[in-house]
Amino acid sequence: MKLYIGGAYQGQAEMAQAENPGMPLYRDFHETIRKAVLAEGRDPLAFAAAFCRDHPDAVVIANEVGAGVVPMAAEDRAFREAVGRVLCVLARNAEQVTRCICGIGVRIK
Repeated sequence: MKLYIGGAYQGQAEMAQAENPGMPLYRDFHETIRKAVLAEGRDPLAFAAAFCRDHPDAVVIANEVGAGVVPMAAEDRAFREAVGRVLCVLARNAEQVTRCICGIGVRIK
């Protein structure tokens, strides 16, 4: 698995596509987490473990959502926590993790 993360519009999707031509990309994975974990009431860690098991060759692209002001709404805080927990599991299982900042990829694993 390869994981590309970064803030909104920092170029992680473009970088993932350029580095993995022809591979299926899991874009906006943070929104997948919102739907699969929060909307369906699933455990974030169980979801992450199942995803890693079922998609070992995935190219995952996600926004970092934990920086900045802590949201007032409980559901928004739960979203940030779920994304953080899932991405930690994916990063541990990934062969490569790239953080993209201003279109520049920094390999962190």
